[in-house]
Amino acid sequence: MDQTVDIHLPVLHPKQLEIKRSPAKRKVLATGRRFGKTTLVADMATDEALNGRRVLYAAPKQSQTEAFWAYCSQWLAPLLPRAMYKNESSRLIELGTGGTIRAKTAFDADTLRGDYCDLLILDEYSYMDVDVWDLVGQPMLVDNDGDAIFIFSPARKNHAYHMFLRAEQEQREGSDRWACWHGTSFDNPYLSPEALAELSADMTEEAYKQEIMAEFLELEGSVFRNIGPNLYTPLNNESGYLAHKLHRLVAGLDWGRQNDATVLSIGCADCGVELALHRLSKIDYPTQRTFIKEHLAAMPAPVDLLGEANSIGLPNIEQLAVEGVRCSAFDTTLDSKAKIIVNMQLALERETWKWIDNKVATSEFEAYEMKPTRTGQASYAAPEGLHDDCVMARCIMLWRATHPGAHSVA
Repeated sequence: MDQTVDIHLPVLHPKQLEIKRSPAKRKVLATGRRFGKTTLVADMATDEALNGRRVLYAAPKQSQTEAFWAYCSQWLAPLLPRAMYKNESSRLIELGTGGTIRAKTAFDADTLRGDYCDLLILDEYSYMDVDVWDLVGQPMLVDNDGDAIFIFSPARKNHAYHMFLRAEQEQREGSDRWACWHGTSFDNPYLSPEALAELSADMTEEAYKQEIMAEFLELEGSVFRNIGPNLYTPLNNESGYLAHKLHRLVAGLDWGRQNDATVLSIGCADCGVELALHRLSKIDYPTQRTFIKEHLAAMPAPVDLLGEANSIGLPNIEQLAVEGVRCSAFDTTLDSKAKIIVNMQLALERETWKWIDNKVATSEFEAYEMKPTRTGQASYAAPEGLHDDCVMARCIMLWRATHPGAHSVA
């Protein structure tokens, strides 16, 4: 690279510098608006690329990648054309150092597949799918022991909050691999009082707490409470299953549609315990049916399956029945959904069942909301952008366990 070219990066404020200089491999940042998070990660990405590393930046929406891309393009522009290649359509910068910067839209895990990097930056992580890190982000860093930055303004106590708590705990226990920071809009000394007042002028009290002060608020309309005491870690092996050989086993099945996953929950109605929880993402229905049959057959006693009948569900349930599976259909309506949700609420409140301690499923429980419809009925769903596949499979399974004679509550 041409050594005579000067690259001028911005002057970072003290908290930005503290974050940049930290040697932690996993950095988790919860910040208020205008903290300067985009400037910070663009600065870090530019530095890393100049040092020959591959950087992948991802945000849920294309519009959110524009500021990051503009900063990196502007700061590295002096290297054009001899020491830098830039592709605007794919938002890719390749430097003579061997380093690269790529800005990409990534809401769910599939949109990140096929990439690899030395530094992964997940911006607005609180609005990404929970699987982005577990299924794709983390594996892509394994070979090079790469670094990751999770940066976001809080969206209540969703999966990003749990990531922050994990980093906080690791840091508290002396880990030098994880670190977390909390930054408010007031931490940016370059943001004038007038600009801050203008930014917050039309905000509600809750919005101010979340958007300016970066506080993690309780989930609005949260449906399920007392979750922790109901969780356990199963043996998940043949000997663990054999204890239920003479018991009544049941299963609930929620079929995936579009971006959703198909989830199978298997439980013992006699013991009040979930035995297995399987989540299948975006594979064809014949393969899903084969998977379901194999896992039901692995149980020590016959399993009575209740499966969602809506959309693609009914023909798949009928096909499972043809293929020898003991199953019936559950028709999901506002009324039937309300009944199975209330049934689960009571089980959690009374601690009558034990559920597998699975962070994806737990985050769905914690995020699940109730909102009134125009007619005054309760409408239950995951917040926009999140999933409820595990919630529905578990609720359907529990309904089958507590209402053995009912094929549906519709």
